[in-house]
Order: sequence, then structure tokens, then C-alpha cells
Amino acid sequence: MGERTFTDVELERFLAEDLPAPRMAEIEAKASTADRTRLEELRAENQAYLASVDVAAEVRAIGRKMEKMAPEPRKLASVWRWLFAGGALAAAAAALLLIVRRDDKPTEDDIGIKGGDVTLIIHTEDRRLASGDTVQAGEKIRFEINAGRRGYVAIVGIDGAGAQTVYFPFQGTQPAAVDPTVDKILPGAIKLDATPGDEKFYALYSEQLFVLDTALSAVRGAPLPPGVVMAEVVLKKQTP
Repeated sequence: MGERTFTDVELERFLAEDLPAPRMAEIEAKASTADRTRLEELRAENQAYLASVDVAAEVRAIGRKMEKMAPEPRKLASVWRWLFAGGALAAAAAALLLIVRRDDKPTEDDIGIKGGDVTLIIHTEDRRLASGDTVQAGEKIRFEINAGRRGYVAIVGIDGAGAQTVYFPFQGTQPAAVDPTVDKILPGAIKLDATPGDEKFYALYSEQLFVLDTALSAVRGAPLPPGVVMAEVVLKKQTP
């Protein structure tokens, strides 16, 4: 299939048409066979995820939030014209989420993160999870990252049997470059298997590229490499 040229985050933003025009054109022209295969996988995952969401309710919630932001009337009108211009409500709602995240000022619901810190948040299809919450085998989850600056992230899980898996980038050998101020919810989703016991998830983050193999030992108690910080979420999984 060949090697990947572009990251999942870039491909997700390509799907949302959220990249500068030159970068969009570069991906279109230079994407490898592996990139295009992954692009189709991400498109299918996004469509499946959006199908599980009450898009109309999400759009109404976005509208309420934008009203609280009190932008200039001309700017608000142009955003809503853009939102409904194509008639593709689900895709527009997903893209608008990126715009709202980018333009938002912090509110009481937002979590303030210092430059060197990271927070891991896990979502099911209908709720946001905190450490200690219970999940069911078979549920699908997605990861959200809160960090102060652009950097490199890896998400690692350890199941009840002690098996370790790199979930983002999936089965990757190095962390992925992300901009957590824009791309908080990471691309892709995972389905929890039936292995009994707690599921432990770790976010490893650094502003600089780091060696993933070295950082992975930290999830089992070894010291973190210099410049790398870690967040942990433990979920209690119920199995049949």
C-alpha cells in the first residue's frame, strides 16, 4: 500500500476543507495510495459518527453559543449563510464546530490549560466521560485533547489483561503532530472489546517531537522523558 505522507489530523481537516488552499492542493496532488485509503476510512468514520448525532440539535446549540459571543451582525449573517449554502447540514455542522472552537473566548465551561499541561477527555456517542466512569463492552469512544500549544500527541491504552495499544496515531511508532487549540477531538474512534477489567488511557504530549518507545515505558511507571507530560483516564468496563 506504501507509506503515509500526511497525518490523520491533516486528512481530517482536508475533509472539512479547513486547510489553506495551497495545502489542500498539495494533499490532492501528492497523497499516496495509503493516504487515499486512510482518507476514505476517515470519511466513513465521520459519516457514521455524524449519523449518530442529532445534527439539528447541535446546530441549535451552536447558534445559541454564537449569540452569546455577540459577534458583529454582518459576521454572524455571513457565517449562517455559509453554513446553509450547500444544504449539507451534517457536514456544515461539523465544519462550523471548527470555526466556533477557533474563534471562542474562554467561558465557564472551558478548561484552562497551561502550555506544559495536557488533559485527556473521552467521549462516547452520547456522553462525556471522566475518570472512574463505567462503560460497556462494545461502546465506541473518541479522544479529546486539551493543551496550550501545538505539539505532538500519542494516546495509549492498557486493558484489563495488561495489553498495551497505541490508539492515536493508531498503532503508530511516533507521536502525531496536532494543534490542540483547533483539533481538540482527535480523528477516528475505537470500539471497546470484551476483555474484562479497567481500561486505562494515557495521553502523552510534548511541544517537541519525542521518541514514543521511550515515553511508552512511562505509562507503566518509568520516568517521563524530558519535556513530555501525561494525562490518565481510567474507565470501569462492564462485560457480558
